Amino acid sequence: MQPIKASWLLAWPLAMTIAAVASAADGPPYLLHEGTWVCDSPAAYDQALAEQAKTNGYKELMALKDRLLEAKLCMYVDDDDIEDMMAPFVEILERQGDKVKVTFTIEFYKRIATLHASFRRVKFAGWTAENRLADYRPLSG
Repeated sequence: MQPIKASWLLAWPLAMTIAAVASAADGPPYLLHEGTWVCDSPAAYDQALAEQAKTNGYKELMALKDRLLEAKLCMYVDDDDIEDMMAPFVEILERQGDKVKVTFTIEFYKRIATLHASFRRVKFAGWTAENRLADYRPLSG
């Protein structure tokens, strides 16, 4: 009877960790729509949208994107970023009205030589509008 009790005591912390991680995710895994702002606060998100509405064309949008990123207020998630997101993709951490605080990991890679590449994974967290999330459902079958 003693070995069973010992194995249960060892398995308990692992079971609790798995349960905590599973309950941290709010709903299914999500993806972001292309062209989504992820900002350090809901107010910064609203500011980014207001400034984006004033831009005239791609060049001004990219200048805004660079300025907000340099100020560490917002990042603009484009299709290349979405393509490089790693499972479990986008997870909701917190809700505040129509905004959600999300977290996601992007893997950046750089080809060094024909058979060699450098990989770097960066975990991001920030605020975006809930309607900028797309439910991720893998194709079955």
